Amino acid sequence: MTQQAQSTEERARSKKQWTELAVKQAQEGLWQEAVVTNRNILNVFPQEPDAYNRLGKAYSELGQYTEARQAYSQTLKYDPKNTIAKKNLDRLAPLQDTSVQTHSSVERIDPRRFIEEPGKTGMTELINLAGPSVLAKVGVGDSVQLYVIGHTLLVRSTAGEDIGQIEPRLANRLINFMEGGNRYAAAILAMEHGQVRLIIREDYQHPSMFGKVSFPSQGGGDMIRAYIKDSILRYDREDDDELGNDDEYYDGGDEPEEVTEVEFDTSTEPEE
Repeated sequence: MTQQAQSTEERARSKKQWTELAVKQAQEGLWQEAVVTNRNILNVFPQEPDAYNRLGKAYSELGQYTEARQAYSQTLKYDPKNTIAKKNLDRLAPLQDTSVQTHSSVERIDPRRFIEEPGKTGMTELINLAGPSVLAKVGVGDSVQLYVIGHTLLVRSTAGEDIGQIEPRLANRLINFMEGGNRYAAAILAMEHGQVRLIIREDYQHPSMFGKVSFPSQGGGDMIRAYIKDSILRYDREDDDELGNDDEYYDGGDEPEEVTEVEFDTSTEPEE
């Protein structure tokens, strides 16, 4: 093997290792560390759009929106058609820089918690969404909190800002179960075209609710769809091209993604 070929191979291996580390840090919410790692990549590969996208995401999570916009702009310099960078620049446009502490505590999805399980996971589109300045501070994969006010089930970010509401039929059902002692976890599954989709999982079933299904799969009435996107489950992969390839980092193009879908009844009466 020639010295030039060996050097090229070593560079490629180093790039893959740094990329794996950067994605791992993002999955664990280690945004300061992710900034350093992605900058290390760019020191060696200064025209790497994916690294600029990851850097923009890290700065965004830290509330450093000026740096985030600069990173996404660099993505477009080297990849003018990158839709992820364009989307994030639009999202960040109304925001001013904030304290690092505002975003350092954002919780991310633990993929193992949201693997589809019949009757225990559901997906729904939020209604009565917050304004752009609030929605710009959350992203795909962020954990959110469900809380009840009267007959309304609200969705709140970990920063304490209301994002939107669960639609009434599903809200009434889940409120009944929550009052019965059940507990639920939720996370943002998709954000696009002014819409926010949420995935919800039953984390704990109170003994008094034994045999009652949170997301029943039979019956009539309005429906929600429950699924788990493959991108959320994408971890511990060897292929560098697929590693961390989610909405926040990479331009996935316009091809629709295959998902597993199940129709669910959202009637308000719990099933025995």
